[in-house]
Amino acid sequence: MHELSYTVLIAEDEKLLAKNIARNIERINPKFMVADIVGDGEDAFASLRNRPTDVVFTDIVMPVVDGLELLSGIALEFPFIKSVVLSGHNEFEYARKAIAYNVKDYLLKPVDENELRRVLKKIEMELSSSRERFTRAASGAHTPGDIVAMTKEYIRQNYQNPITLGDIADHFGFTSAYLSRLFDKYEHLPPSKYLRAFRMKIAKQLLSGGQFTIQAVAEMVGYNDPFHFSKSFKQETGRNPTDYRKDDSSE
Repeated sequence: MHELSYTVLIAEDEKLLAKNIARNIERINPKFMVADIVGDGEDAFASLRNRPTDVVFTDIVMPVVDGLELLSGIALEFPFIKSVVLSGHNEFEYARKAIAYNVKDYLLKPVDENELRRVLKKIEMELSSSRERFTRAASGAHTPGDIVAMTKEYIRQNYQNPITLGDIADHFGFTSAYLSRLFDKYEHLPPSKYLRAFRMKIAKQLLSGGQFTIQAVAEMVGYNDPFHFSKSFKQETGRNPTDYRKDDSSE
């Protein structure tokens, strides 16, 4: 078992092809473990919400929820996940749209093993670097700037969970007061306000799409109580979620 391992989800409606890609991923780079294979974007979202995932390989053309819609949702709800497009369509338009969702690479089917090896190595280096920064901060080998940067990254990766300032401080082994003072010095606001602002930025994007209820949006940005979410949203934006959605749709 490798000390570092990365969890992969494959969204591909051609089952045999998906299984072949899964085998090749684990054979080419055993640090990547395929935890789930699904046949459409809807099942992919369900999987992502039930287990931590580092990397998603997704087809573009799928039933129910297609790959581009899946990528759009990942960019909003799971921005820390690395996404790779799998497609049999060698068309620039697909690649252009995928790039807009911060996709890491674009592979044509059938997937060339050398290309897959290159993509896995690139993603491994990015994920390893991110984990090393977390380890350095947690072990005490850090500067104040490191602590602030890691706090921001932790928030970006965990905003969808009901975390608090105390949870963040405990994660890095600091007191809430120390972390708040340090963060305020560098960012000119406490981490709790940075967390709320980041959540509301994502919430505005989700509300603008129109496909999620306000309660669903609240849960997607870490609020179990929709009333608490509405209060926080109004504090941050000056409008409640319902009015924001109405105003946005009328523009």
